[in-house]
Parts: sequence; C-alpha cells; structure tokens
Amino acid sequence: MNNLIFKHPEPEQLKTRIWPVFMPFMGCPSRCVYCSQDKQTGTGAKTLNDIYQDIKESLPAFFTENTRSPMEIAFFGGTFTALPFEWQIKFIELGASLREKGYITKIRFSTRPDFIKLDQLLTLKAAGLDMVELGIQSFSKYTLKRSGRNYTPETAISACQTVREAGLSLAIQLLPGLPGSVSGDFQKDVAKTIDLLPDAVRVYPCLVVKGTALEKLYLADRYQPWSVEYAEDQLAMSLLRFWGKKINVIRMGVAPESDMDEVVIAGPTHPALGQSARSKALYLHICTRLAMLGSKPNKINIPQKYSGEFWGHKGSLKEDYHMLGINSENVKFTETQLIQIS
Repeated sequence: MNNLIFKHPEPEQLKTRIWPVFMPFMGCPSRCVYCSQDKQTGTGAKTLNDIYQDIKESLPAFFTENTRSPMEIAFFGGTFTALPFEWQIKFIELGASLREKGYITKIRFSTRPDFIKLDQLLTLKAAGLDMVELGIQSFSKYTLKRSGRNYTPETAISACQTVREAGLSLAIQLLPGLPGSVSGDFQKDVAKTIDLLPDAVRVYPCLVVKGTALEKLYLADRYQPWSVEYAEDQLAMSLLRFWGKKINVIRMGVAPESDMDEVVIAGPTHPALGQSARSKALYLHICTRLAMLGSKPNKINIPQKYSGEFWGHKGSLKEDYHMLGINSENVKFTETQLIQIS
C-alpha cells in the first residue's frame, strides 16, 4: 500500500456555543474533597433569585447588542436536581421562554447521579429540558469514597439509565486523578462510560485548589496529582476511544479563568490542555495509519481546519513527527476534508 486516505477520527458534530449559568455549591448535600466551585468558576455567592433575574435580563440584552446565532443554556455547579423543585421548574421554563424568542436552542443542567428520579426528570422534560449532565467523576468505589462523593458505581450507572428512560440526552462528566485512584483507573472509567453510550463527555483532570480538603492532603504529601504530560497522554488515548464509538467529547480540562494561577496550587493546569490532547490523539491516529503504509511518507495533505492543532501546542509534536519522516517540507494544509498520505 503506497497511498492512505482517511478522515480525522473525531466524529462530526454541530458546533454550538453555551451560555453558562454557574450555581456554586447550590443544592450540594456535602462538600467533595476537591471542590471549590466559586474559585474555579470565578463566581461569587448569589441567591437563586439573583441568578434567575440575571439570566432574564442579561441574555436577551446580549443578543440585542450582538448579532449572534442562538446558544445553549447550561446550568453548572451545585446539584441542580437538589434545588427546591419550584426553582428547577422556574429555571427550565425560563430557558424554554428564551428558546421561543430565538435566543436559546437547548437547555441542559449538570447534577449528581444520586439525586436523579424518573418522575422528576419527566416533569422537567415537559417543561423544556433537553440534556442532563451527570457528574459521575469515577466508577471506582474506592475513589468515590476517598473523594467524598458518597454514592456507589451502581448508583451512577442507574442514574444514566434513568436519564435515558426519561427520553433525555445524556452527558457524563469524568474527573480523573482523584484521591484513591491508581494507574489504569481512568481508562477503566472510559470503558464503562463507553458502555453507557452517552451523547457527550466532559473530562476534567483533578486539580488541587486552595481552600479544599484536597489541598490539605496534597500539603501533607498524601495526594499526588497528575502531571501535565501524563494528563495529555491519558486524555489523548481516551479521545481516540470515545471518537471510535462516535461519542462527542465537548470539554477536556477546566476552562481557564483570569485568576486560576492564584487558586490552583497543583495539578495539570495548561492554557491549552484540551488542544494538546487533541493534537496528541491525531498524532497517535496517524502513527497507526503509517504502519499500514509500510514506508516513510513522501507527501501528506492535512485539512486546513486542523492546521492549528496538527503540530501540537507551540510545535510540541514537531520532533515526534520528524521521527516518523513527517516535517514542514512534506506536509501541506489543504481545503480537502480527508487526510492523504503517500
């Protein structure tokens, strides 16, 4: 074989923007050892009414002042399904009214898997809900216990099934590198996630944030976070596995806030962790394809839309590609949709 033509391994997905609504700690039954949502999101304390009024006023104003396409509204942080039920309905109905006005396309929220009931979800769906994101974090019983999650893997799996039974889209959030986890746990979590066939996945490698119980464990040398390099490798491998099953990965790594460097004291922080993982995943995919070529490549055409990630963050993969016989002289970025190697 002297000519290879193949697609990027990532499944096609409609790119949409999200209007995030942060509700730090609201409804949470307890504090997880790693969690400091106010610091990680840059959102201070607000009442439910404050949040409601802010959405009602700010979101329409944003579209009045900007010519933009509709967005998805997503309620993050806290435990949405543990809020007073009348407020759950109010927020979903507000999203539905904004959808009727053309501002919003979809409505989603994140919550814990141990606060999910079928009748509750059916009522919320009738009010306008589209997707539930379950903060499962891990399917390891020991890791869940050490992290203060206080539910079992069986509860997490059952919650996923309940979301599906309600006829809603399902997203699963994983948090690899938690206390109690060992090498290999994350890839096991990836396998169990794939078995549940979610519509989307988010992966947030664990960070040590000031003011958390995890900070105390770290300072006492009782917890060791992932390095950036290890996180990139693990995320890249997981991307290929998710993509291979046509599962969209909608986020990898915590979105950087302006003061993140001040509140995160350890862990895989990187300004472009997700992009680095995507670049590494594409590199690994190309490596497997080159094995089919049987010789070093003479010419490579890469779709232009991947030009920003092909060489890795700040060219971090150039040396690795060079070892494969791939360099700036034989790589060309084209308007085609397929990768071509000859």
